[in-house]
Order: sequence, then C-alpha cells, then structure tokens
Amino acid sequence: MQQLWPDALTQAHEPNFMSRARRIGQRYLLGAFTALLMTAQPSFAALQNNEQLAEQRQLFEQLYDQVGKGRLSQARKNLSALDDYPLKPYLEARMISRQLESLNAREVNRFVEQNMDLPVTETLQQKWLNTLAARNDWAGYRQSYQLFPPRGSHYKCLMLKAEMKQGSLAKHLDKVTELWIQGRSQPKSCDAVFAFWQRQGGLTSSVAETRFWNAVKERNFSLARYAEKKISQSAGRKKTALLWQVRSHPERWLTRKSFSSSDHTHRIIVDYAVRRLAQKDMRLAARRWLSLRDHLNFTPEQKAKLNHYLGIRLALRFYDDAPELVAKIDPDFQDAEITEWRIRLALSQQDWPQVQLLIDKLPEEQQLTSRWQYWQAVAEQNITGQSQNERFSRIAVDRSYYGFLASEQLGQPFTLNYEPASFSASLQQNLLLLPSVRRMYELIQLEQFNYARQEWNLLFPTLNAEQKYALSHLAGSWEWHSQAIAGAAQVRKWNDLQLRFPLEYAELYQQSTRQRNIPLNWALSITRQESAFNPLARSGVGAMGLMQLMPKTARQTAKKIRQNLSAIKELYNPATNIALGTAYLAQMLDRFDGSRIYATAAYNAGPYRVKGWLKKRGHLPLDIWVEVIPYKETRTYVQRVLEYGVVYDMMANRPTRLLDDSERQLLALNFLNDDGAVVAD
Repeated sequence: MQQLWPDALTQAHEPNFMSRARRIGQRYLLGAFTALLMTAQPSFAALQNNEQLAEQRQLFEQLYDQVGKGRLSQARKNLSALDDYPLKPYLEARMISRQLESLNAREVNRFVEQNMDLPVTETLQQKWLNTLAARNDWAGYRQSYQLFPPRGSHYKCLMLKAEMKQGSLAKHLDKVTELWIQGRSQPKSCDAVFAFWQRQGGLTSSVAETRFWNAVKERNFSLARYAEKKISQSAGRKKTALLWQVRSHPERWLTRKSFSSSDHTHRIIVDYAVRRLAQKDMRLAARRWLSLRDHLNFTPEQKAKLNHYLGIRLALRFYDDAPELVAKIDPDFQDAEITEWRIRLALSQQDWPQVQLLIDKLPEEQQLTSRWQYWQAVAEQNITGQSQNERFSRIAVDRSYYGFLASEQLGQPFTLNYEPASFSASLQQNLLLLPSVRRMYELIQLEQFNYARQEWNLLFPTLNAEQKYALSHLAGSWEWHSQAIAGAAQVRKWNDLQLRFPLEYAELYQQSTRQRNIPLNWALSITRQESAFNPLARSGVGAMGLMQLMPKTARQTAKKIRQNLSAIKELYNPATNIALGTAYLAQMLDRFDGSRIYATAAYNAGPYRVKGWLKKRGHLPLDIWVEVIPYKETRTYVQRVLEYGVVYDMMANRPTRLLDDSERQLLALNFLNDDGAVVAD
C-alpha cells in the first residue's frame, strides 16, 4: 500500500521541549492554518500577516501577565493593539475580574451579555455575582443572575436569597424544597433561605423522609443522620431504624421476613444492603438477592441494575460456582454484558460447546461482531477439528485485534480499510472565519487547553457532521491530536487513519526504543492509547505526559536507569517522558519474561495485578487469557495496543505482525489437545 507517512522516522523532531507559543512565535504561522486563513479571508490575511499575529500573541501574553500582577493602567495603554486579536475578550474578562469592586453593574453586564459564548464568561459571572452578594446588592444580583445564570446550587441559593430580601420568596418555596431534599449537602449560602423556608412551614416530616432516602441513595449517611432528626412521624422513624439495622448486619437481616413488598423504602434498603454485603461475600449477596428480588416489587429497571452489578462481579472473580449463580441471576439472557461474561467463563474452562451455545444467546448484532465471530470459529474448529478458513476470512476484513488474529490464522496480509479524508476546502475555510475557531487556535498555541476544549464543546454540537469532520482535521493540523481523534470518533470516521493515528516525536521514539531494545510500534501504540501524543496530558489520577507516567513510577525508573529527574514537571518534556516511558516498558518486558502482552497489561493495570492473573489463569491459551482479563479497561487496552501496533507499522511500510512466532504458538488453536495431537490449524 502507499506509504502514509513518507520518511516518517527520518524527520527530526525538536528534542528539547518548547512551548507551542514559543515555537509558533519563532516560526510564525506555518502550516495549514495560515494557508487556509489567507484563502478564506484575504482582507484579514493582508492585515494580520504571520509576523503580526505572532507579535499580537506575544503582546497578549505580556498584558495578561501585567493584569495578573495588578498593572491595569499599563495593560490599558496597549489594549487597542489587540483590537482584532481573537483572544482580546479573554484579556478584557481578566481586566474586569481584577476591578469588580470598582465597576458598576452596567459595565459588567454589558460584557457578559456580549460574550455569553465565551467559556471565560461564566467564571467572570460567578465572581461578579459573589461580589454583588457581598455588597448585599440583591436587586443587582437578581438582574445579573437572570441575564446569565451560572451552574451550581450556590448561585441558585443566592438568587433565592435575593428573592427573600426583595420580599418575594414566598412565591418560590417549592424551589427551596427541591434544593433541600437533595441527597447531597448544600452550600452555606443556602442556610438563610432554608431557615426562612422552615419558618414558613416548608420542612415537614415527609419532606425530611424524602431527603433521608435520597441521601441513602447517594451513600451520604452523615446527611441521612441529619435528615432523620427532622422526621417526627413514628412510621417514618421505624423505616429509618430498619435501614441502620440492615446496614450493620446485612447477612442477618437480608431475609424475606424483614421486608414488605408494598414499601418502596424497603427496596432502597435491599438494593443498598445487597451491594454492601457483596463487598464482604459476593456469593452470599447473590443468593440473598435471588431470594428477595421477586418478593419485593422492584421495577424491571431496578432488577436489571442489580442483576448487572452482581452478575458481572460474580463472573470476573471466576468462582467455581460462578457459572451456576450467574445463570440464575440472568436465566433468560436479558443482559448482553452478563452473557458475554458467561462466555468468558466457558472460555476459561475451554468448554467449547458451551461457548458456542452462549454466543448464540447474544443479540444478533453482537454475535456478528469480530470478537464473537472469532471465538465462534475457534470453538467450531476445536470441536470438529476442521479448519474454519471461511469464517476467519469474513473476520479478517475487519481492522481490529480480532480481524488481525484471523488474518494471521489464515497467513494473509492485514486489512487496513484506509479511507483518505474527503471534504471540501471551503468547509475548513468557512470554519476558520468563526471567532470561536480562531480563539480555539490561539488558546492551543498558548497551551490553554482547558479553555480550548471548552470552546470546542460549545461549538461542536452546533455543526453538521461534515463540519465536525473538517474541524477535527483542523485540530489535527494544529497538533491537538486528542481532540482530533475524539472528533473523528464522534462522526464515526474510523477509517481516516492519518487523522486517528498521528505520529509525533518520531526521532525520539526511534532513539529510545533502539536503546531499550523494544519494538518501536509498541511504544507508539502505547502513547496513542495513553495520551494521543499530547505532551501535556495529565490524568485524573496524576499520570503525566506522552506515555502517562505516574510520578512515583517515573522516579523509580529514573533512579534505575540513572537518569536525572530533578523536578516531576520534567515529565511534560517529550524527551524525558519517552526515555522513562520506554525504559519502564523494557522493565515490564523483562519482568514478564519477554511477553509483550503481559507487559502491556502490566503497564495499564500494574505488575502485581497481572502477576495475580497469571497465577490463577496463566495456564490458559494466550488469546483466552487476554479475553478473560477481569478489568474491561485493561482488556480493551491490551487489544488496542496490539491493534494499533499493526496500524503504525503498516502506515510506515514496515514489516508487520500482530504476534510473534512464540506468541502465536500460545493461541487456543495451537495448543495440544488431551491426546497430545495438534489441533487443526
């Protein structure tokens, strides 16, 4: 096939980390953005040439810093130089935010009204409303809040307080009740409103009961205790007492005689108590649930949720009696995900007739996926001893982990199904005229990714499918690959491989993988799955940079390879991150005796978990072992990394394999049967 990345691995990429703002400031606006912008809007291009826009960006940073340091008069002197700069409203918002105490409502409200489509405006509005509340300017608060209500109970409560101060809260007591009964604690700004509401008789025993049970659903038991004190009716207190009894000893109280089918609070108690008991004894919790679910009037939706919770967790623990218990929980195959786990349990036993039977119970759409078609073919070949080349040929047309497995089984080339981008240049040109797109671009250059993503989220839903696709390609051309990939997924452009599989820092990856003697495509596919080549990525648990290293892991790895890591922020440096990430991959490869698959699982889930999985199920064929990984995230991760490695190699015209010879010998179809004969291959 045509090479999609000509000389990809011979192009030098800047080894020293430099912010996009500095790089663009030095090189000005090279690339697709400038060319399209000049085509789209000649008058703008004539006025704002590359050098001038770079100068404006630099001035914006200077003024933004000055405002942050309180030098407003200096910033105002140069503000007019940014009149046509896309991010001028962001600077104005910062200036207004620094002087709210001295501004009148008309000035602030005018900015808010004119810039409601700006992500920064909500932050400004929140600060402004807090300022008005601190001034006790309740008439001004009402006016500003109605102009642009920010999210959150705090501002709702302040609005209700404004109504109270204006003497009109009595008309809105239902809104106060709605806030008070929530199962989460409300901010202190609600206290005055709640006090007024109580004086008006809003807090009744039944209202307190509602909050109690809402708090239980939210697992907020301290709030439930508080609400319980407001319950005066004996019937209500009897129900709450039962909750505490069952919570303390679910194994004792989870019996039919403890609950009434006519009381909806008993269903709340049972739902909670079964889940609580499951933390201690999953199988006992399942049995108690089976004895109770038809006794109480659970809705079909309530039953389905608890069936799902128990069925999946029972299966992924691989208890000896899990197949029997899971079958009782979902006897009619109502939950497709539970059925999938029943198939995995059968795979773990290599019970091929049961595998086939259970696959037939899946919804037809799922039966036809490459995953379950692959296992249907493997099961059939194990049962009959006859090659399933026809089945594997149908699977092999799919660009996926299973499609690639099928291709290797057949000994035929992989199928990429690559489709080049196809949309008119005028689409991107028109998008580049949009103020939000121009702001987005500048925010990316200034590495303000949070605001850039907010701009994207506001704009994207307003576009049609073709515009969304064109915008995704713009994001890719700006090296904002994570957003480009997400956009392509939303418009289901799965076959635009150049967009979905970017390549950055090629020389660094080549150098580090050679040094650590690990496959280049492995490091690339790990990075694609971890961060989509975003050097500034940070996960919710603190993983950092391109290869999403945890600080502790990075420090340990740096010490082991004797690389200096003086500050953890150095993980945002691509050279440092790639060096440590590939070194850690090499350590995992060595720890798991050269198994790239086990090492990949360890990179995601941690080596101790993988050691445990191997201890319990390491005897299984390799493809079955991957299929029965208990964590869905890790199972998907391993399969995608293997799949992406094939894609990266094929796109660069390198020799391509999904599995090496030693890995292939560990597949289910290559294991020896009980008689010692090789199963037909």
